[in-house]
Amino acid sequence: MMSNIKKIAAVPLQGLLKLLPLNKKTYWKKLAVTNFDEIRFIPFEEIMYCKSINNYTTVFVQNGKSYLCCKTLKEIASNLPEEQFVRIHHSYLVNIQCITSLKKHDNELELNNTISLPISRTQKTSLYYLLGV
Repeated sequence: MMSNIKKIAAVPLQGLLKLLPLNKKTYWKKLAVTNFDEIRFIPFEEIMYCKSINNYTTVFVQNGKSYLCCKTLKEIASNLPEEQFVRIHHSYLVNIQCITSLKKHDNELELNNTISLPISRTQKTSLYYLLGV
């Protein structure tokens, strides 16, 4: 038994972490939002939606605050669980738990009964399928 402990102690921490069967997204459950002077860690369930403008993304959270991030929407999406967040437009990524209605004729989605976001024509069919509509 003691020899096994010595073997584990001899493995560098970085190597040991690679051996652990952890999925970073499901284990950490927070998004690191990097801006010019800080890194803020936002729990996934607090994120309502993300909006991109060129190479910057603004992350909007439940309490009404927003955080500007120096990453593209594609980079942000790769760090969020794909079963919880869906791309509805070239510029928008939403938390499906926050969706309260779909406005079919306007091609809009409503979040938390207050915010309307556009749904692109190319994403509409896959979004409706995902939501079981």
